[in-house]
Amino acid sequence: MNAPLAADSALSGTLSALFKDAHQPIIVKDEGSRFVHLNDLACNMIGAKPESAIGLTDYDFLPRAEADAIRAMDVHVFSTGEEQHFEEEITGPDGSLKVLVTHKRRVRMPTRNGSTALLVAVIEDVTDLRKAETVLRASEEHYRSLVELHPQTPWVADSLGNVTEVGPEWEQLSGRRRGDAAGSGWETSVHPADIRRVRAAWVRAVKEGARLDIEFRIATPEGGYRWFRSRAAPKLAPDGSVERWYGLLEDVNDRQIALQALRDSEAKLREHRDKLEKLVDVRTEEVRQKNAELDRMLQQEREVNALQRRFVAMISHEFRTPLAIIDAAAQRLTRVKAPSPEFLADKAAQIKGAVVRMVELMESVLAAGRLEMRTIAINKQPISLGKLVAECVIRRREISPTHRIHLDVSGLPEEVTADRSALERVFANLLSNAVKYAPQSPDVYVRGWQVDGVVKVSVRDTGIGIDEQDLSRLFEPYFRARSASGIAGTGIGLNIVREIVDLHGGTVTVSSVPGEGATFTVVLPSADCGRVQVEAA
Repeated sequence: MNAPLAADSALSGTLSALFKDAHQPIIVKDEGSRFVHLNDLACNMIGAKPESAIGLTDYDFLPRAEADAIRAMDVHVFSTGEEQHFEEEITGPDGSLKVLVTHKRRVRMPTRNGSTALLVAVIEDVTDLRKAETVLRASEEHYRSLVELHPQTPWVADSLGNVTEVGPEWEQLSGRRRGDAAGSGWETSVHPADIRRVRAAWVRAVKEGARLDIEFRIATPEGGYRWFRSRAAPKLAPDGSVERWYGLLEDVNDRQIALQALRDSEAKLREHRDKLEKLVDVRTEEVRQKNAELDRMLQQEREVNALQRRFVAMISHEFRTPLAIIDAAAQRLTRVKAPSPEFLADKAAQIKGAVVRMVELMESVLAAGRLEMRTIAINKQPISLGKLVAECVIRRREISPTHRIHLDVSGLPEEVTADRSALERVFANLLSNAVKYAPQSPDVYVRGWQVDGVVKVSVRDTGIGIDEQDLSRLFEPYFRARSASGIAGTGIGLNIVREIVDLHGGTVTVSSVPGEGATFTVVLPSADCGRVQVEAA
């Protein structure tokens, strides 16, 4: 290999003068690829001083593979004389890769012995530029991918609100060309029911330079409509005026459907809640009423129990009185050795009256028991009601000779259909009460008549009467009016009267003025037949 040309001081001075002010690294090589000259920039690039680098080659600074590639290019340029402009990667002094754009050409330079061929390499370090280009390409690819994959459709409008550009997704979502949306052409795709609202919102946003955020329906290629959300923000110039608008169109149809389903569900839930609240109110009111009814029934039961206790005590007392009368009359009879007929008749009447009273008491007790057991048999047959009432009056006159009972039943029909024995108890009770509660008023008036398909029989006394506040409870079992205080009685007679009359399909009423007496009126159907049986449920 030829000796290096670096010893040629004239050549070295010439090269230094040529490349002194160069702004790029320059390396001059001989045909053996030995460094003949390096400017300062080239020395900094390879990490060597000028005086120590002369005569060295790329093999002294670079990995062998990189040096082989450079040597091959040098040989090609020397042999062909062709200029080469190429990009290469080399390893810098710090071990990092550098990207270089190198321009190589062959030149002939004068020497002491004539001239020689040299290779001049002008180098440009484009490492930072290539890195920036790589980052820029990656960024462009990143944002392009984002735009292509983004589910929303971008759009742009000028400062006046005229659409100038829409994304390619517009054609898929609307079935119309992108150019058709320019200006205000997009409005033709909006649902007719939404267009006025959308147009007004867009005009207001453009006028005020405010952000837009609105949802509306857009026609689809299939002929239906889908919900979209359109948002836009203005791009402002330095002076604060709007330069253009950037917007996004987002498909929110599934969300709208879900929201509508949620609203429907909430409406149904509210409706169900309202119905439930009403039902709870109804049930609460029913419970309140039932509790009130239970309280009333409990109170009534307590009152009935108290009345029954008083009734038992009263019955005991009532039985003692006729028994005492019978006992006293019997003792008198036994003590008198030769009683006169008048004496015998008097004592017999006393005994008979006491027995009648005991029989009445017994019948009342038995009737009360049947009422409580809810089993009373009524056997209706054609009877003469006038005759039945007259017989009851006659018996009462015999029992109560001190009273005058006035009878007028001429207005009654010849026959009615009723249970004779049951009605005998009704009128016997009413007559007994009329006499009992009018001890100082001997007149009792009994009248019967027919009117409007019913027959009526009234029993009126002129005795103590009944307080107005007691009238409504007079027919309750075991109840006794306050005006009856001190007068013997069981409190079940009028209850029996009402039950018997009810079973005949009739009614019994009472009217009274305290101190002037009371009137009981029995109303019965004038034509009825058959047998009625009331039994416990």
